[in-house]
Amino acid sequence: MTRAEAVRLTHALAQCEIAMVRKDPVAGPLLAQAARAAEGLPPGPLVAAAARVVRLIGEDAPAETAAAGRKVAQALCRAAVQETQAALLGEDGAR
Repeated sequence: MTRAEAVRLTHALAQCEIAMVRKDPVAGPLLAQAARAAEGLPPGPLVAAAARVVRLIGEDAPAETAAAGRKVAQALCRAAVQETQAALLGEDGAR
């Protein structure tokens, strides 16, 4: 992963997490976009899983289910951010 890819993905995931915290309906589309950007990168599977969770929750889910799904997606996003930050710090051989 290049530094540019890591920075771009970290920024995109931060936007996703903020949208999820605010229960903003754009969280799903933002995560889908971040998942496409992460394809082929080490954190890609984590971002794709977060996008799937948000997509599966749907807009008509009960409040408790939606809250639990958002927490899972946020945790996956944080794990992906940690991978990108590790790359930025040179632990993963970022160029």
